[in-house]
Amino acid sequence: MAKTEKLFSKVVVIIFLVMLVLGFVIPSTLNSTSSDVKTAEPRICSSDADCYLSCDEQPVTVLCLQNMCLINTCQEKSYYQYNQVPISFTLNIAKADLPTRSNDKDIFVKFKGNQVQVFTAKFSLYSILEKANIIFDTQCLTFDGSQHCSKDLFMTVNGKDSAAFGNYIPQEGDVIEVSYS
Repeated sequence: MAKTEKLFSKVVVIIFLVMLVLGFVIPSTLNSTSSDVKTAEPRICSSDADCYLSCDEQPVTVLCLQNMCLINTCQEKSYYQYNQVPISFTLNIAKADLPTRSNDKDIFVKFKGNQVQVFTAKFSLYSILEKANIIFDTQCLTFDGSQHCSKDLFMTVNGKDSAAFGNYIPQEGDVIEVSYS
């Protein structure tokens, strides 16, 4: 009886080891068959113009956000599609000349005085101001080496106080004012 128990425990250990080896080998062989898929390296950019792609001999406008092109191959889809008709609104930020701070090669956001045109939907104020080299997170506004945070930062949208700050998604015709004390 003791011999059969030892034999049985040896068989169980061997089966366990075989299952363990197969558990590591099979997934790695499945992953190696997908080596035909080519992935593109992320591209560093300073403006939207740096991110253009040519897909099926057609130019594709790609957004540059946080100094990285959001898509790098024709197979990728962007959350921010370029729209021919922009969302236009007024943006007043104390002591910030938006057109001189922005890059003329940016395609998705254009600044003309205090008028802003955004050529994509669902684009937050945070991302819009990034195009003017202004950092606007949920608590602070930072540009030209100075930072103004929530205790002295005020934002109104169409004359009403707003606490959304950088998370706000501007709508057509909005008048947004950002001030600080």
